[in-house]
Amino acid sequence: MRGRTDRGACFADVLMNTPNKTMDDKTIEILKHVEGISTSDGLKYCGSDAAYAKFINTYYHSIETKAAEIQDAYDREDFALYTMKVHSLKSTSRIAGASVLSELAYKLEEAGRTGDIAYISANNDDFLRLFRSYSDKLSVLDSLKNDGGKSADPISENDLKDAYHSLEESIAAEDYDAVEMILNEVKKFSLPKSDEGIMNKLEQLLKNMEWDEMTSLVSDKQ
Repeated sequence: MRGRTDRGACFADVLMNTPNKTMDDKTIEILKHVEGISTSDGLKYCGSDAAYAKFINTYYHSIETKAAEIQDAYDREDFALYTMKVHSLKSTSRIAGASVLSELAYKLEEAGRTGDIAYISANNDDFLRLFRSYSDKLSVLDSLKNDGGKSADPISENDLKDAYHSLEESIAAEDYDAVEMILNEVKKFSLPKSDEGIMNKLEQLLKNMEWDEMTSLVSDKQ
């Protein structure tokens, strides 16, 4: 597994010009009262209120899916995949400001790398229980949802360029979760038809972790 950069995963430079700064302020204020979340850490890694607010919302809505993926890898005794999944969760949890969860994921990752299955077996249930508890803790964010009904804002040329750059970094690091989060954020905006097609193709390739094809697809846009 290759290295990665937290700023690339956080997508801090992409979509920063949000039209709803007040909503970002409310999100950060709410997060200050969530047990197990350090907003100072999250802001440090993400670089802005807007980027952190977007990241934490994506993190929140991916909890059940990611927990199920980790449990499934454990149940199938696919510890190579298990190690990859907890590695990604270690990084995204650190960016989200969940340092205790990130540290536990790190210990499980190291156990996976060294083949310490006994440690994984002894700690997996508690780890996933803590991870899933964030689904309840962060559910307060649902109160800030906009009613919608409005068409998606078009993405700016600079933001789209930054999105491709962040995707290139995360794909090079083979960071499944980071790529998925970036794609989810980009899809919230109206894209040019050609770029919309590329994002859809990247989603399909990501499911099979076809990193080389993804790299080629994104490199053509640089």
